Amino acid sequence: MKVIDFHTHIFPDRIAADALAKLAEHSGEYRPIVDGTLGGLTESMDKAGISLSVVSNIATKPAQAYPIYDFCCEIQNDRIYPLVSIHPLNTLTEAEDILDKGEQRQIRGIKLHPMYQNFYIDDEKMFTFYELFGNRNFFVVFHTGFDIAFPDNRQADVERVRRVADKFRDLSIVVTHTGGWRQWDRIGVLTGCENIYSEISMTQPEVDDNSFIKLISLFDENRIFFGTDSPWTDQKEMVQKILKLKISDSLKEKILFRNASAFMELFSYRTAT
Repeated sequence: MKVIDFHTHIFPDRIAADALAKLAEHSGEYRPIVDGTLGGLTESMDKAGISLSVVSNIATKPAQAYPIYDFCCEIQNDRIYPLVSIHPLNTLTEAEDILDKGEQRQIRGIKLHPMYQNFYIDDEKMFTFYELFGNRNFFVVFHTGFDIAFPDNRQADVERVRRVADKFRDLSIVVTHTGGWRQWDRIGVLTGCENIYSEISMTQPEVDDNSFIKLISLFDENRIFFGTDSPWTDQKEMVQKILKLKISDSLKEKILFRNASAFMELFSYRTAT
């Protein structure tokens, strides 16, 4: 069975160790499983039987948008699909340019993280960007829910996501962590929204199997993507957790591969079948 991991992180080799060490200071019980490099991720993918990883990059400063694009170009290959990023303080012209460059590389995904970029998902200052993404047929991956490094921060609340999804119907939104990390009692607000998809990382380490099955049942079964948030969980272990669930083989295949593959084809990217 083929597998797409829709949520991973890596860094340039020269800064990976320092970046992970800094992040680990605020990662609670979660420790890096791999070294945060392209080589480390690829080795992990090989062990887990993962054919493609989507790599999330986050511009924590406006000046990082272009270096992140350059990094995307460096790591992009037939097993790595990197996401570009813009910062809320980038100009619209800069955002358009990043999208132009991404489009040339067949990259049509953007990662935004409200806590690390200091914005509220439903802040009107972001609306021009959302309209641009939708008009240009780029999908956006939001960090949603709480974040272990930002206790009680409400910038990525699931209710905010729903308001944006309702306002920007042409914008395809991928929420993370099965709707919103540690806001699972509230993810019902996302139910029935046709432009929302969810990846499932960092959920199974937090809840039992029966609870997890109930959570994913709140989403259309064709809109659920496998994700690990590597390096913060072990890819092989997370694949095995899905395979051991008491759900149909058809649903397992959809979660692990079919759904993400079909989604990416909507954005002119064809995965190997």
